[in-house]
Amino acid sequence: MKKQLLRSVSVDANSLQASGTWAQCYKAGNQVFMQGQTGIKLKDYETGTVHGIGDPAEQTRIALANIKEMMELAGGTLDDVVKIIVYVTDRAFRPAVYGEINKAFTGVKPASTGIVVAGLAMPELLMEIDAWGIVDD
Repeated sequence: MKKQLLRSVSVDANSLQASGTWAQCYKAGNQVFMQGQTGIKLKDYETGTVHGIGDPAEQTRIALANIKEMMELAGGTLDDVVKIIVYVTDRAFRPAVYGEINKAFTGVKPASTGIVVAGLAMPELLMEIDAWGIVDD
């Protein structure tokens, strides 16, 4: 099975406190693997501009839009997402975050794990979603 890099981004240490070129989306066979998505729009990754400061629902909408865009790059849709891991920095954010997830995924939701963490890569980030998809032939 050959892997295909569908999207990458180059960042410097001043934006996300990590430097280098990072894979954002790989397709390996019919499987899709994405970098964890947050309140940073795909077009803003190089600068590390966070949107929805203080608003976990808005950050979730952005993360889901990013996941949707990358699934489309892989030839799929949000319906092809099979697993998500959701990280929140405060248990109180769960209703807002999962409310947006429930709007984005119709029918049976992806298998999901929820984790409350002390912090993410930047203090402004309130949530992050790791997602995997399978695009049927």
